Amino acid sequence: MSFSSAGQLARSVPTARLTDSLGLVAENLRSSPHGVVPVLDRLTFGEGDPSEREARVIGLVDVRDLARVSEMILAPAYANGHGDLNGHASAPNFENLTAREVMRADVPYIPAVFSLHNALSTLDRYDLPALPVLDKDNRYRGVLSRADILAALGNNIRPPLVGGMATPLGVWLTNGHLNGGAPTFGLFLSGLTLAACYCFALVALMLILWAIDPAWGAAALSGRLGIALDGSGGLNSLAFFGHSLLFLLALRATPMAGFHAAEHQTVWALERGLPLEIETVEKMPRAHPRCGTNIMALVGLVTVGLQHLPDYGPNYILLVLAATFFGWRNFGTLLQEWFTTRPASKKQLQSGIKAARELMAKYQAQPVADPAKPIGLLNNGLIFSFLGMILGMTGFLWAIDFVAARLIR
Repeated sequence: MSFSSAGQLARSVPTARLTDSLGLVAENLRSSPHGVVPVLDRLTFGEGDPSEREARVIGLVDVRDLARVSEMILAPAYANGHGDLNGHASAPNFENLTAREVMRADVPYIPAVFSLHNALSTLDRYDLPALPVLDKDNRYRGVLSRADILAALGNNIRPPLVGGMATPLGVWLTNGHLNGGAPTFGLFLSGLTLAACYCFALVALMLILWAIDPAWGAAALSGRLGIALDGSGGLNSLAFFGHSLLFLLALRATPMAGFHAAEHQTVWALERGLPLEIETVEKMPRAHPRCGTNIMALVGLVTVGLQHLPDYGPNYILLVLAATFFGWRNFGTLLQEWFTTRPASKKQLQSGIKAARELMAKYQAQPVADPAKPIGLLNNGLIFSFLGMILGMTGFLWAIDFVAARLIR
């Protein structure tokens, strides 16, 4: 079922109550993407909240209402000559004005069952940028604008928030309910790839340490990275940093790093409303603030600060936490740009664009898709990736132990 009725397309916007001050109403109007603020009979807490689903509309405010009130208040000041030498009127007291004095009470509305063409005709009839949408019981369902309707009629409605993952089979994107791009098996392979990079870095580190000193290599083999031949723990820290660097280099060498960049660039273009063309997508940043690499950066900074740096006193933990708090996002961006992504090829960018178009097509066809929570969990992709990582780590580490045992014998 595609977008066909006003109720499917209605969106949540900032609202007001009768007793809200003029300043708050004006601020909500500034924040509203549709240029209107519905005045409701109760306090609400956003889209999907029961308080909003039960609310009723008792008024509406747009910028023309604010202009009307401004003229009404300022006109006497000018008429009485209370302006300064530059012609500015003395500032009146706005604090006592509320939404009740500003709003229009005869609010036109769009029934939720209206078709998109009927909704567009209603907007044209009342010459308003947007109108509230009410269900059959006259309960508030959101606001609808001309832009919403025309985007839907043009089959170009985009999910407001998109996430995704890079897989060896291509880019996978989701809005939490629907997804597009790489098959589910690709998510499993992404976890398997991470496990392979981790274990490759582990074996490479063991061989490097063995080449430097067989005792170091033996210690690394027996305890993996728990090297403690010296009292200072310096070798343990060296092993940690060496393994982390080798893991990141191995990850960057995989095709998945290019798909990772394509995923981020596609999401940037999708959420900015830009054309989904290679010429546009390739200009988007490779780093993204919602990337899981940022979580890895957060954990890494805490681990380094608490385990691999000298303790400088009783306030050292606070210093580490403060440095982590202010630096983890920048460090995560650096890791994304240097290691976990690399410039995407044309083929990888096409994979991201294909995933975005598939997601948009499904979103257009199922505008009210709201699966049960377990399905939503599966749609975020992490469960399949973690499964691949756990099974991969188990298998690869078992193989390392098996080969090591044969060699030692």
